[in-house]
Amino acid sequence: MKDSLSNLTNQKILILGLGNEGWSTYRFLRRQLPDNQLAVADQRDFKEFAFQQQTSLQQDAKLTLFLGKQYLKKITNYSVIFKAPGIPKSKPEIKHAVDNGAQLTSNTQLFFELCPGQIIGVTGTKGKSTTAAVIHHVLKTHGLDAHLVGNIGQPALDFLEKINQATLVVFELSSHQLETLTMSPHIAVVQNISSEHLDYYSSTEEYQTAKSAITRYQTTDDIVIYNPAFSVAAQIASLSSGKHLRHSLDEGPESVAFIRQGSIVYKGPQGKAYEIIQTNKLPLIGKHNWHNVLPAVIIGGLFNVEPDEIGQALSNFKPLPHRLELVLEKNSVRYFDDSLSTLPDATIQALENFTEPVVLIAGGYERHQDFTQLATVILEKNVVGLVLFHPTGQRLAEAIKQAAGPHHALPTIKFAETMAEAVEKAHPMVPSTGGVMLMSPGSASFGRFKDYQDRGEQFQAAVKKTKKQ
Repeated sequence: MKDSLSNLTNQKILILGLGNEGWSTYRFLRRQLPDNQLAVADQRDFKEFAFQQQTSLQQDAKLTLFLGKQYLKKITNYSVIFKAPGIPKSKPEIKHAVDNGAQLTSNTQLFFELCPGQIIGVTGTKGKSTTAAVIHHVLKTHGLDAHLVGNIGQPALDFLEKINQATLVVFELSSHQLETLTMSPHIAVVQNISSEHLDYYSSTEEYQTAKSAITRYQTTDDIVIYNPAFSVAAQIASLSSGKHLRHSLDEGPESVAFIRQGSIVYKGPQGKAYEIIQTNKLPLIGKHNWHNVLPAVIIGGLFNVEPDEIGQALSNFKPLPHRLELVLEKNSVRYFDDSLSTLPDATIQALENFTEPVVLIAGGYERHQDFTQLATVILEKNVVGLVLFHPTGQRLAEAIKQAAGPHHALPTIKFAETMAEAVEKAHPMVPSTGGVMLMSPGSASFGRFKDYQDRGEQFQAAVKKTKKQ
């Protein structure tokens, strides 16, 4: 570790963005390089930071702060810039700094350079959090020293000093974390990839290029796990020089894990097939979650976890919050929190799980997604009512009306400004005979909520306060 960090000793270092990852980077660098001058740039004013953060920043005599609207003004004075996820590298000031020789790096890149253990990287547009959590659970249940880090957990650098060569690091990797990466994990899990973050990337192709770093730098000693039915995942997997391990929902000739007669099956190195668990015994709701479980079965096999032990671990896995989470069942109505659904495709997947009448709460922050297919599915499924949030709610409503045409009956559509109002308006739409209230926004949470967790928590709180008889 010291050899790698020594390269930073004489550099002028700037940490760009003091969110979770930026704060983690600052703490780590200060621990490892106590005598170095550091700089921090963030668009917030000093008073907007938490009191404890303010105190730490004030007490650091070797720290320079660039805060507020002009936070990017001085970044060209620095040779190494640790950029936080979510700050577009296309910003003119960042491009100018890079053009003038600055090295653009990240919390993730530094972790990859310094980590002595094996990294299992997981990416995808949707499902990667569940996939990473299931992999971690299988390994941890087997007694292995496994940590879950990245987009799903704490920033990776917070764990680095606890890691040794025997440690397995399950790292959920977003496109933001991958875009500046110049290394790939030893095991790369590539899940389904569609369009997202088009408010950040100039095109779908640029987004997919950012994702491809997960395999681009793999060697013949590495492994990539993917479903070849997902075309973009297969394309990204093709960049890997490592061993290709495939999974599928049917028994393909090259599939290592697959579904057969209602059971998850693993094909071991000698070709023998082992039944792991029946799909109806999985604690995860929905067929789409089979895709999220299959990589964990393969990785369990790679680390010599017995088939029956993998099945046992899957059976007692606790689903992650806000992912089609059953909040309450009351008076024949089931209430589901699917706040992590930030894409129209994710909402479609959620709707596929219900045959009874559904009242859908959806909409949110604008990321220029296409709602045409979701609108069609809403009309095909038993969606009897919607409560929508602007601005994407308005576009979804228009897409539903256009898809319906003059002959198809429209579900009841209302709009709300708060989650409490949305739940209140949704209640009368649920049939007296029962049904489902599903909060699956298909949109990001920014603007109206702090994040998807806050959105989910507000939904759960509103549901639990319901007075519907």
